[in-house]
Amino acid sequence: MTGARTRFGVVIIAEHATRKEWIGRCRRAEALGFDVIAVPDHLNLLSPIPTAVLAAEATERPAIGTYVLNASFHRPAMLTRDVTTLTGLLGDRFELGLGTGYVETEFAAAGLPFAPATRVARLAGLVRTVDGLPARPPLLIGGHGDRVLRLAARHADVAGFTGARHRPEYGRSALVTAGALMERVAYLRAAAGERAARLELNVLSKATVLTRDRRAGVEGLRRYAPDLTTEELLEVPTLYVGTPAQIAEQVRADGERFGFTYVTVMDSAMDAFGKVIERLR
Repeated sequence: MTGARTRFGVVIIAEHATRKEWIGRCRRAEALGFDVIAVPDHLNLLSPIPTAVLAAEATERPAIGTYVLNASFHRPAMLTRDVTTLTGLLGDRFELGLGTGYVETEFAAAGLPFAPATRVARLAGLVRTVDGLPARPPLLIGGHGDRVLRLAARHADVAGFTGARHRPEYGRSALVTAGALMERVAYLRAAAGERAARLELNVLSKATVLTRDRRAGVEGLRRYAPDLTTEELLEVPTLYVGTPAQIAEQVRADGERFGFTYVTVMDSAMDAFGKVIERLR
């Protein structure tokens, strides 16, 4: 999608929220210029389907997405019902995001196996289900590993890059270097073949820190990648650190280098990144 206008999304995360609070956060995202308001899928958070509907009701312009539904939590028949309902209620504003899930404790709580092969197989099954829908919404598939990226290459409209892989020694995922993420983008493009030019590439940013001291600012984010050097942390496209102007330039540079034309941030960074959007529009 060379030359495409960059889109900006925000994942709104809430363990608890009143209707008024949720509507307020969604309207704030719209006012800041975000193009996509997305809802996550974790057992400790508000349910994604009703919150997506309320996000659409509260706003007028942004697309409404799931970022991303955990494939192991949704049976094909149930997903068909939910996607058909959301497409009917939200029209062309709805965008479906799917992934394998990555929080091992959630799988244990749900009584589900965490094995990578099982999780990818469940995702592949849901993708086949979505492909068979008479009115399929735009599909984002997010992940990092070969099998998930091959699914995205063959079936997705948007390939979402987490820029992180599971690290057993930490008991969680950790960010990879810019070079490692570039290899993942190249892998996707090779797997996509002639579809590569039609794929929208998305990157998920873990944090945005507004500061004039980039080195000091990035040190506070070391928990996301304990084994990376300061220079490597400053280079990854999954962390934004600097002044709004510096971050805007990073977004432009990452778009040129990696092909990202769709950037998603967490809502903890919503106001800070809103200052960046001002400089990119």
